[in-house]
Amino acid sequence: MENGKVKHSKERADQISGGVFMIGLALLFITHWWWPGIMFVIGATIIARTMAEGKDWTTATPAFWVIGIGVVFGLPGLIGGIDWATIWPLGLIALGLFMLFGGNMRPKIGRYDDDDEITDKRKNDEDDDIL
Repeated sequence: MENGKVKHSKERADQISGGVFMIGLALLFITHWWWPGIMFVIGATIIARTMAEGKDWTTATPAFWVIGIGVVFGLPGLIGGIDWATIWPLGLIALGLFMLFGGNMRPKIGRYDDDDEITDKRKNDEDDDIL
Protein backbone atom coordinates (compact mmCIF):
# COMPACT_ATOMS: atom_id res chain seq x y z
CA MET A 1 0.00 0.00 0.00
CA GLU A 2 2.83 2.35 0.82
CA ASN A 3 4.37 1.72 -2.61
CA GLY A 4 1.08 2.74 -4.22
CA LYS A 5 1.07 5.96 -2.22
CA VAL A 6 4.65 6.78 -3.21
CA LYS A 7 3.85 6.03 -6.85
CA HIS A 8 0.74 8.20 -6.71
CA SER A 9 2.78 11.02 -5.18
CA LYS A 10 5.41 10.69 -7.93
CA GLU A 11 2.72 10.67 -10.61
CA ARG A 12 1.11 13.77 -9.09
CA ALA A 13 4.51 15.50 -8.90
CA ASP A 14 5.03 14.65 -12.59
CA GLN A 15 1.62 16.12 -13.45
CA ILE A 16 2.20 19.32 -11.51
CA SER A 17 5.73 19.95 -12.80
CA GLY A 18 4.64 19.10 -16.35
CA GLY A 19 1.71 21.50 -16.09
CA VAL A 20 3.91 24.32 -14.79
CA PHE A 21 6.40 23.70 -17.60
CA MET A 22 3.67 23.73 -20.30
CA ILE A 23 2.16 26.96 -18.96
CA GLY A 24 5.62 28.54 -18.84
CA LEU A 25 6.37 27.35 -22.36
CA ALA A 26 3.09 28.85 -23.59
CA LEU A 27 4.01 32.16 -21.96
CA LEU A 28 7.36 32.07 -23.78
CA PHE A 29 5.57 31.54 -27.11
CA ILE A 30 3.24 34.47 -26.37
CA THR A 31 5.96 36.88 -25.20
CA HIS A 32 8.80 35.68 -27.49
CA TRP A 33 11.12 36.12 -24.51
CA TRP A 34 13.02 32.85 -24.98
CA TRP A 35 16.29 33.87 -23.40
CA PRO A 36 16.55 34.05 -20.45
CA GLY A 37 12.82 33.28 -20.01
CA ILE A 38 13.40 29.56 -20.37
CA MET A 39 15.60 29.70 -17.27
CA PHE A 40 12.72 31.08 -15.20
CA VAL A 41 10.39 28.41 -16.56
CA ILE A 42 12.85 25.65 -15.65
CA GLY A 43 13.36 27.14 -12.18
CA ALA A 44 9.61 27.37 -11.55
CA THR A 45 9.19 23.78 -12.72
CA ILE A 46 11.86 22.54 -10.30
CA ILE A 47 10.27 24.43 -7.39
CA ALA A 48 6.79 23.10 -8.28
CA ARG A 49 8.10 19.52 -8.43
CA THR A 50 9.93 19.88 -5.12
CA MET A 51 6.79 21.14 -3.41
CA ALA A 52 4.60 18.46 -5.04
CA GLU A 53 6.92 15.81 -3.61
CA GLY A 54 6.17 17.19 -0.15
CA LYS A 55 9.54 18.86 0.34
CA ASP A 56 10.13 22.44 1.43
CA TRP A 57 10.57 24.87 -1.47
CA THR A 58 13.84 26.13 0.04
CA THR A 59 15.43 22.73 -0.67
CA ALA A 60 15.21 23.34 -4.43
CA THR A 61 18.78 24.64 -4.73
CA PRO A 62 19.10 23.87 -8.48
CA ALA A 63 16.04 26.05 -9.12
CA PHE A 64 17.70 29.03 -7.47
CA TRP A 65 20.84 28.52 -9.56
CA VAL A 66 18.81 28.39 -12.78
CA ILE A 67 16.74 31.44 -11.81
CA GLY A 68 19.95 33.24 -10.83
CA ILE A 69 21.40 32.59 -14.28
CA GLY A 70 18.20 33.99 -15.77
CA VAL A 71 18.50 37.13 -13.64
CA VAL A 72 22.17 37.62 -14.54
CA PHE A 73 21.44 37.40 -18.26
CA GLY A 74 18.10 39.23 -18.16
CA LEU A 75 18.96 42.16 -15.91
CA PRO A 76 21.18 44.09 -18.36
CA GLY A 77 18.39 44.02 -20.96
CA LEU A 78 15.74 45.21 -18.52
CA ILE A 79 17.75 48.00 -16.91
CA GLY A 80 19.60 50.12 -19.44
CA GLY A 81 22.25 51.60 -17.11
CA ILE A 82 23.78 48.29 -16.00
CA ASP A 83 26.57 46.70 -18.01
CA TRP A 84 28.48 43.41 -17.74
CA ALA A 85 31.37 45.13 -15.98
CA THR A 86 28.97 45.74 -13.07
CA ILE A 87 27.09 42.44 -13.20
CA TRP A 88 30.04 40.03 -13.12
CA PRO A 89 31.62 41.33 -9.89
CA LEU A 90 28.21 41.23 -8.18
CA GLY A 91 27.70 37.69 -9.43
CA LEU A 92 31.10 36.66 -8.12
CA ILE A 93 30.29 38.20 -4.73
CA ALA A 94 26.99 36.31 -4.61
CA LEU A 95 28.72 33.06 -5.59
CA GLY A 96 31.38 33.58 -2.94
CA LEU A 97 28.76 34.22 -0.25
CA PHE A 98 26.91 31.07 -1.28
CA MET A 99 30.12 29.06 -1.08
CA LEU A 100 30.88 30.46 2.37
CA PHE A 101 27.45 29.97 3.89
CA GLY A 102 25.85 27.38 1.60
CA GLY A 103 22.38 26.36 2.62
CA ASN A 104 22.75 27.83 6.12
CA MET A 105 21.28 31.14 4.95
CA ARG A 106 18.04 29.51 3.81
CA PRO A 107 15.07 30.41 5.97
CA LYS A 108 13.81 27.53 8.09
CA ILE A 109 10.22 27.35 6.92
CA GLY A 110 7.99 24.34 7.25
CA ARG A 111 9.19 21.00 8.45
CA TYR A 112 12.65 20.17 9.72
CA ASP A 113 14.55 17.00 8.94
CA ASP A 114 16.06 16.73 12.44
CA ASP A 115 12.71 16.94 14.30
CA ASP A 116 12.56 13.14 14.45
CA GLU A 117 16.03 12.98 16.00
CA ILE A 118 15.04 15.45 18.74
CA THR A 119 11.88 13.47 19.50
CA ASP A 120 13.83 10.19 19.61
CA LYS A 121 16.41 11.71 21.94
CA ARG A 122 13.65 12.92 24.29
CA LYS A 123 12.10 9.44 24.31
CA ASN A 124 15.48 7.92 25.21
CA ASP A 125 15.93 10.46 28.02
CA GLU A 126 12.46 9.59 29.39
CA ASP A 127 13.26 5.87 29.23
CA ASP A 128 16.43 6.46 31.24
CA ASP A 129 14.43 8.27 33.93
CA ILE A 130 12.04 5.34 34.29
CA LEU A 131 14.84 2.82 34.86
